[in-house]
Amino acid sequence: MNKTELLNLLNELNFPKDEYYVLSGASLVLRGIREKAGDLDLCISNELFENIKEKYNLTEDKKNDCGFYRISDSLEVVVNKKENFKMEMKNDYNLEDLNVILDFKLKRNAPKDQKDIENIKNYLKINN
Repeated sequence: MNKTELLNLLNELNFPKDEYYVLSGASLVLRGIREKAGDLDLCISNELFENIKEKYNLTEDKKNDCGFYRISDSLEVVVNKKENFKMEMKNDYNLEDLNVILDFKLKRNAPKDQKDIENIKNYLKINN
């Protein structure tokens, strides 16, 4: 998904902006660090989860091994308390804190993460 597709999906969802933030690859796309993401992953508040779980039929069997609920091929959500959100506001959207993403990718150190690691480090140098 490119930036336009991600923004369209976020606008279609029409979730209250203070009840979620965009995770990982999609947050990198929205910052312009990466061109595309495979899907949109969101961290949502417990309150938002309670409001949408019936609409999207979010039952325990819809969870993957990482604890994400699969809403569609292009959207997954994980639930967390708002006080535990690790985010920053960029371009009118709450995005996962870049240092959190960088730490995760450095620890995992997968070949697919190497370009992201380099791009995040460059972005942080320029924008800090």
